[in-house]
Amino acid sequence: MTRLISAPWILPVVQPPIADGGVVVDATDTILAIGRRADLLRLHPEASEERADGFLLPALVNAHCHLELSALAGAVPGGDGLVAWATKLVALVRALDPAAAADAAATAAAAMVAAGTAAVGDVGNSLTAVPAIGAAGLRGIFFHELVGSRDARAGGALADAGRELEYFLAGPTESGAATWPTGLAYVPAPHAPYSVGRELLRKIFHVAARAGVPTSVHVAEDADEIRLLRDGSGRWPAVLQRMGVDPTTRVPGQPPVAYLASLGAFEAAQPPLLVHMVHADADDRRRARDAGATAVLCPRSNLHITGDLPDVGALLADGVHLAIGTDSLASTPELSLWGELATLAARFPQVPPRIWLDAVTHAGAEAMQLGPLGSLTPGKRPGIIEVMPHTGPSATSLAASPEATLVGDAHPDVRWRARA
Repeated sequence: MTRLISAPWILPVVQPPIADGGVVVDATDTILAIGRRADLLRLHPEASEERADGFLLPALVNAHCHLELSALAGAVPGGDGLVAWATKLVALVRALDPAAAADAAATAAAAMVAAGTAAVGDVGNSLTAVPAIGAAGLRGIFFHELVGSRDARAGGALADAGRELEYFLAGPTESGAATWPTGLAYVPAPHAPYSVGRELLRKIFHVAARAGVPTSVHVAEDADEIRLLRDGSGRWPAVLQRMGVDPTTRVPGQPPVAYLASLGAFEAAQPPLLVHMVHADADDRRRARDAGATAVLCPRSNLHITGDLPDVGALLADGVHLAIGTDSLASTPELSLWGELATLAARFPQVPPRIWLDAVTHAGAEAMQLGPLGSLTPGKRPGIIEVMPHTGPSATSLAASPEATLVGDAHPDVRWRARA
């Protein structure tokens, strides 16, 4: 059975908006056709019509999230920089009850889906949030995050992560052994250049390249990271010393992206996601562009922790691909991507709104190799959402820029019309 889902505006993302358009889907919600409503009615007389009142667009892709931290919503004050925030976070994580963390992750994942998200790049030091991802029906990649302390404690972080995965899959459930969520890839991921040693970084990039799955790494998030990598200054050396790590092992004398490149980060067919890039300089941007890497922006998290935002204009001018993530509830008020879009649109009014819509759909899907998602294109099954902004736009403003109307509302009404 085919359906024609029609609406005043269709936003395919990879082509201009279509006024009074529609999308034809089959019984599996795979897109068969897209275009003007009148043409689709004529070409697909067998399709039953389902009329929507808002904007139709592909479901969203959250390219960076930490669902395992959802129980810490509102618990970690920011404003003093990443070192101070991370120190508070670590202390709270150690005291977290695993069952409470799992329950909070499940609630947060369901809320993400309710806000129109179909896929996530979720980062976890543990596998706590994996069942929540499966229960919510999210696709994407699980980035099993490794740090240098795990390497020292376990005698090999990658082997330890492998044992953790095996234990998870062998674990009992009501129906027997645990199952990995359908549509969720797995890959190890380094936390950041300051928290992971040179050899572990190299090994993780090699494993990710062999697996054919893009990994993810926090890059240039804070000015202290740049100082450490450049000459060993800033606040990170004292933290590393307290952890028993020689700070000089984290001082390559290079900008962060050049350092990652020297360790094989960009030798894979699909480069890693470069998360934050707040303090990326011209060399970082050039190397990211030349590698075809995607910078994942998490604006509300950056504002909470440091008060800084990346130089979006320079990233775009230098040709760096952009995707968007929410980061965790420990640093952002919610895991809805609409708030991130509204923040970026307000802070960077010179950026065309279509770029933000692409970043939160098509670009995120491309960066994570999620081919069926990200755009309203025949043959894809991206999930289709109907979005009704609260801004009450006039007919004139809608005609001028339906994308601007859409990205300006942090809390629109969202209804799923077809599942991913």
